[in-house]
Amino acid sequence: MLQTNVSVDDDLYAAFGNQQFKLGPTNIEIPNDEKPVVEIQGHLSLLMRERGKIVPGSRREGHNIWTLTGREYDAQLKSYKSYGPDTPYRNDRIKYIGFGSGTQPEVSGVIRLITPIAFDAGNNFLAAVGAPPTFPLQPVRTTVRYTKIYQEMELSVAGTVTLQEAGLFTDGGPPNFTPGSRDITLANAGSQAPMAYKTFEPLKKTQNFVLEARWDLRHN
Repeated sequence: MLQTNVSVDDDLYAAFGNQQFKLGPTNIEIPNDEKPVVEIQGHLSLLMRERGKIVPGSRREGHNIWTLTGREYDAQLKSYKSYGPDTPYRNDRIKYIGFGSGTQPEVSGVIRLITPIAFDAGNNFLAAVGAPPTFPLQPVRTTVRYTKIYQEMELSVAGTVTLQEAGLFTDGGPPNFTPGSRDITLANAGSQAPMAYKTFEPLKKTQNFVLEARWDLRHN
């Protein structure tokens, strides 16, 4: 049982009816039956390079919001729908990053990027992260890192583009979330709900720059 020590500096009194008895200064222990909450904390890091050298002022990083879509995914991923045969609720896995030029408050109710942009000439919105992911704290695997390197002509397909939001997505699309069923095209980007969402200061991606995107998920 987790216990919290509370120091009481003033005199402690016990009341019985209308009578009050002075107990004096003391330390008491208050039991707390609630265990620490295990949270998924995401952290997005962005950095651009030109011919291998870091572009000054191109770093963007910070904690993201784990959306309600992501929280539902996490709960279902751990659970079976039925036994004999054992059938899980979800088999899809995190696979894609998508960028946009819009912005909105980082709240759990985010269901889409405001202004999605294509990352390639095929007009695809979602780009696959590298596989396998890495586990920076090995041998402890409580943090997983997804990485995507965008080349000079990616994202900035038609010229300079301003990035200001990003989302993390699985490879399963609604309603059944079958692996591989996610629509990655820009045409349907507005119906894609991210697991995690991050907005950041405007970042200009030109056709001279390579963008390194790194998304860490920490299970604390």
